[in-house]
Amino acid sequence: MIEEQKKWIESGKIGCVFASALVKQADKIGWNFVIAEDKLVIPKDTFILSIIFPNSNATEVRKWALKNRFYIENIDMYEGLRIKLGTNISWVQYFGPDSHVKTRQSPHCMLSFAIKMSVKSYWKVGFNGILHLAHASIKNLTAKKADTLWDQSIKKTAKELGHSPTLNEAAKITWLKQKL
Repeated sequence: MIEEQKKWIESGKIGCVFASALVKQADKIGWNFVIAEDKLVIPKDTFILSIIFPNSNATEVRKWALKNRFYIENIDMYEGLRIKLGTNISWVQYFGPDSHVKTRQSPHCMLSFAIKMSVKSYWKVGFNGILHLAHASIKNLTAKKADTLWDQSIKKTAKELGHSPTLNEAAKITWLKQKL
């Protein structure tokens, strides 16, 4: 399952060209993929964590997250899944066949989020106190290559979606608001 998820990210269907390039060097940049356990486990030396949930759906993943230190931030008609890590708050992304966003419709359900900032991350992404998936390490990229990947990501995401991204597809959005 882990390899299948990585291959999906690498394929470009995720839209983010950074992710497609960086997943190839996941071990070198501290991007760890794990299979979900009952309790949240963060492997040592992890900067980005992707937790895969076998045979699950968004509702089951949401329930697991809320039992494991995550919480929901309401944003209009959306929910942003969050986790407080030290003095920072990490924005969590949900990927799975039932995601409301085309570029997050991966083969298996998965939560991905930044655990901590790397020494060198892309400067165009940043909010004080917020950990963002785009904070993945770019230590092995030149500034020119990072700028190129940024421009390609914007174009690729729009192409995959069929339109420019809106709040619906924004990084701070995890799910459509649940009807409880």
